[in-house]
Amino acid sequence: MLRDFIARSITDNDDFETANLNYWAHWLGLDSRPQTSDDFMAEQEHQAWDASSLLRQFVTRLDRAGEYTDLYVHSIWALMLSRRGLADADPRTARGLATRAHTLLDSDALPPQSRRELESVHYGLRVGGYSNSRSKSEGQQ
Repeated sequence: MLRDFIARSITDNDDFETANLNYWAHWLGLDSRPQTSDDFMAEQEHQAWDASSLLRQFVTRLDRAGEYTDLYVHSIWALMLSRRGLADADPRTARGLATRAHTLLDSDALPPQSRRELESVHYGLRVGGYSNSRSKSEGQQ
């Protein structure tokens, strides 16, 4: 059900992608403003959270995401797309993400959409110099 939600509701809809990231930042305590409604989720500009901190939280939790791995992968992918240069703002986190992505991609644990999104993230990190390794799936042509 979560995979269907990601594929049909969030993906390719900028408003929903923004709401997803804003909610994650709030839920993880990165937006310290008190919220009395869910209106904050629609904020496109002037978000009160730091993208590097959000990425760091995602990367830290990715290993133990379990049944939510697809949502974490999608949210990382969306964050990296929406904040160009994010890896350069925190190279240590970028290297950690590259390592975790490589491990996940070399397993059979990901469904096709999550695999595509994580391959995209991993490729971008490799191009940026944060990973020297290619996953098995990236080596297949």
